[in-house]
Amino acid sequence: MKHFLAAISLFFLFAAYCAAQDDYEPTTSWPYIYEDFSQGTIHYNVGNDRSGLFNICIAGNKLHYIDGDKVKEVNSSEVFSVKIGNDFYQNAGGSLLKVVAKSDKALVVNEKEIDMAQLNETGGAYGSSSVTTGTTALSSLEGIGGTRSNMNHMELRANKQNGKTLPLVSKNYMFVKGWKIACTKKDFLEAPGLDQPKAKAFLKENKIKWNDPQSALAAADFLSNEIQ
Repeated sequence: MKHFLAAISLFFLFAAYCAAQDDYEPTTSWPYIYEDFSQGTIHYNVGNDRSGLFNICIAGNKLHYIDGDKVKEVNSSEVFSVKIGNDFYQNAGGSLLKVVAKSDKALVVNEKEIDMAQLNETGGAYGSSSVTTGTTALSSLEGIGGTRSNMNHMELRANKQNGKTLPLVSKNYMFVKGWKIACTKKDFLEAPGLDQPKAKAFLKENKIKWNDPQSALAAADFLSNEIQ
């Protein structure tokens, strides 16, 4: 009976944790993919891997880490990829993007961007203009993602709920031979050096669902054999 009650308690604790994660929304004062910094490993272009506590700052999709009591930013040019928890991120043109499908030839990655237009459209509180609100939000983001990345972690964490909720735009890309190509038919056909008749024949034979990462991966694999 004790074991049964313990198992039930663990189940409800896990359910509560999952619900909390689902409810999480990044804000202008905490513009991160994850609610907290999590254990992970950086794979550098040159040199040994390094473990630590990491998070992805949505303002630029940059990698931040905890160094003592400070939040610092990793130089993107030095990073090949990073694992955070169970998620993998690939350096795609200087941005750390989440891998949502992969093969031996190519990747499909997801990029979350801040919808600045929507952020600026939201009216300010107590009669303040939307322009003023958006400017303040942008200034806050630039501080965390840029000049103020060397910030006190606990101070930043304590203010995480004081910011404005960030509206996000999510897009998938095929990442092939260093090229980041949007998961759309138009962008697929505009891939550099692509043989158009061959590409169109491929699309006719394969009904690619561009919103499905696994389906788009087939198109990415095709591109890996066709582009330089």
